[in-house]
Amino acid sequence: MQAVAAEMGYRMPSQGRSTRKSATKLIGVVVGALHNRFMTLLLTHLHDALQEFDYQITLMIDSMNDPNNLLAFRPLIDGYLDGMIFATATLDSPVVAEMQRRGIPLVLVVRSVDDVRVDTVEIDNVHAGALAVEHLHQLGHRRIGLITGPQNTSTSRDRVKGALQWLAGAGIASTSVPLIHCDYTSEAGYSSAIAMLSEKHPVTGIVAGNDTIALGVLEAAKRQGIAVPRQLSIIGFDDMPLAGSPLVGLTSIRQPVEAMARTAARRLVERIRAGGTSAPVHDVLPIQLVRRDTTGPLG
Repeated sequence: MQAVAAEMGYRMPSQGRSTRKSATKLIGVVVGALHNRFMTLLLTHLHDALQEFDYQITLMIDSMNDPNNLLAFRPLIDGYLDGMIFATATLDSPVVAEMQRRGIPLVLVVRSVDDVRVDTVEIDNVHAGALAVEHLHQLGHRRIGLITGPQNTSTSRDRVKGALQWLAGAGIASTSVPLIHCDYTSEAGYSSAIAMLSEKHPVTGIVAGNDTIALGVLEAAKRQGIAVPRQLSIIGFDDMPLAGSPLVGLTSIRQPVEAMARTAARRLVERIRAGGTSAPVHDVLPIQLVRRDTTGPLG
């Protein structure tokens, strides 16, 4: 865990303060690695939305690999912040559970955590996974592979679940579906795709965990001399601006990133103002399949 001073009005709380005596107008925002373009867009929209409520944000980056997360969060646990928004969390995140136990107002956006009852803002990831493979299946693809994000997150778990359930309903056994978990980087997407495309019976369609992974898959296909989409169809996830570039033309599942940020900000401010322990609210926002040049019927 590392604290980061950002350029858009982010500021760290005073180090001399050990207990919260009054509202600080500070919200802690925990995100994953900022090389993930979706995270940077989400962060920008969170910053703008919270400013409308007269809140500033303190930014923390969580790699999800730090064994000392609770220690690193100690300043937050001790009451520097009015609330927190988690845009990254593992399925069994001890930090989120500890924040809830201490009664800190918090909202999870994008991901959820098992056995933790807090406000969440996300999409229906099961449906999203199903929508992606349904699109490929309708184009005639039967050998479909999944290159998705880390295994210990709700987004990866639920998208894989939705994809495998839909394919099973179409007569394709889950055991026959190639599945690789990797980091959300183009390098990881590239190496995963090389492995998947080198199998004896290579896939003709790949669903990637995000657009960045999909870019790595595209590069792997290019290096292997595989024509996209005539020989291989590729679907990304998030629909970042680069996906719509004429140079890329990536088919992608669009997440409503600005709406997610604004909903999370509003929910947290409502929670802070209301106080108490009212039942958590779960907002599920709509998605859209945006078809471009990287998916098509087999040649």
